[in-house]
Amino acid sequence: MIMNRLIVGLALYLLAASAMGDIWTSLFREKMQEAKNGISEAQFDVGTMYQNGRGVKADRNMAIEWFEKAAAQGDAKSISRLKLMEANATRFGKTSSEASKGDKDSLYDLGKMYMEGVGTNIDYGKAITAFEQSASQGHIKSSYKLGLIYYEGSGVKANSKLAFKWFRQAARADYPAAQFYLGKMYAEGTGVGKNRGEALIWLGKAVDGGFDQARGELINVSESLKADNVKTAAAANKESRARKSKAGRFSIEDVVLAGWNRDGNPVAWMPSEITTCRTEGNKVTCFSDDQIRNAGDNIIKFKTKAIISSFSGNGSFKVTYRNLVISTSQAAAVSTDGDDEEPGSLDEDTSATYKVKTGWSNPHMLKCKMKDKGSVSCRKNKAHAMVLTSPTTMVAGSDN
Repeated sequence: MIMNRLIVGLALYLLAASAMGDIWTSLFREKMQEAKNGISEAQFDVGTMYQNGRGVKADRNMAIEWFEKAAAQGDAKSISRLKLMEANATRFGKTSSEASKGDKDSLYDLGKMYMEGVGTNIDYGKAITAFEQSASQGHIKSSYKLGLIYYEGSGVKANSKLAFKWFRQAARADYPAAQFYLGKMYAEGTGVGKNRGEALIWLGKAVDGGFDQARGELINVSESLKADNVKTAAAANKESRARKSKAGRFSIEDVVLAGWNRDGNPVAWMPSEITTCRTEGNKVTCFSDDQIRNAGDNIIKFKTKAIISSFSGNGSFKVTYRNLVISTSQAAAVSTDGDDEEPGSLDEDTSATYKVKTGWSNPHMLKCKMKDKGSVSCRKNKAHAMVLTSPTTMVAGSDN
């Protein structure tokens, strides 16, 4: 039954796509008949359809021919279109001349003109050639444009491996939009092996670069990672317990499985009931669930990303964490203890007002060390001390 529904759905989709093509083809034939009968409005429409490749193969020369027929009858739109096409043709000539000298910016502009049919016929092959010549000289936008062409299949067959190649080149040059798509490809396993860890890294870079669209994708990948980790939690717990009983000393597994609390509440920057953590070699990366905090007149929704590293057998380690502010909304003023561990920093000029922006906060640094078998003491910026507790029994050993 399900298979039959899928087949019917696919058939309807293909029929709709085919029908759309038939509609444009039928409309072109209808307008062409009217244009041949001398109707200037139809002649303009035919020219536009030739220009954009609607219902007929794009042909700039034929578009000009029909615009001229309509213009000869005083059609204002056709007259205006011809002037624009003439100006674009002049610009195309100048751009093409500069591009022939190898200028990377002109090559990029030339590629766009071929893609959009500005001053010339649309030619995806020539557009790609121009972008490649520009990208080979380090033009970041050309690399990104190539990635987008192959990712979306714009005028060419989609090629995820080539899309990944060009997005990665632009992403490594700190182009936020390319970092977003690279993160998506890692998250989806498109053109590269699926790696949500890498996806989070690149999506985070895109968010840092101001590409707001990446923020939602970052949250989705974090949630997917959490779901995956839940499936393997039991096996990981069993294995780490076995290691611990053999080692008899504090280890990275102690931190991952401890379920840390501060003053009876789970800690967003340590493994706890509100975080998802994974080990990456000799460090642990954690992402919290959505958190809500009042700060001045704002209700702040945020997540926390933490990296826990520098583990020592004597029970010491370091934590670096940042908060991703997802949204803020106005609320009644509330009192706070001035603790800046969470989003919302106090404005020095107006003590009752908090300045909160969406995006990543500055990183916080903590140094932690085991206090006894069920707790560790952490110090922030050499000044702010706190104690984390866990029901898990841990044993510190020597560094040897």
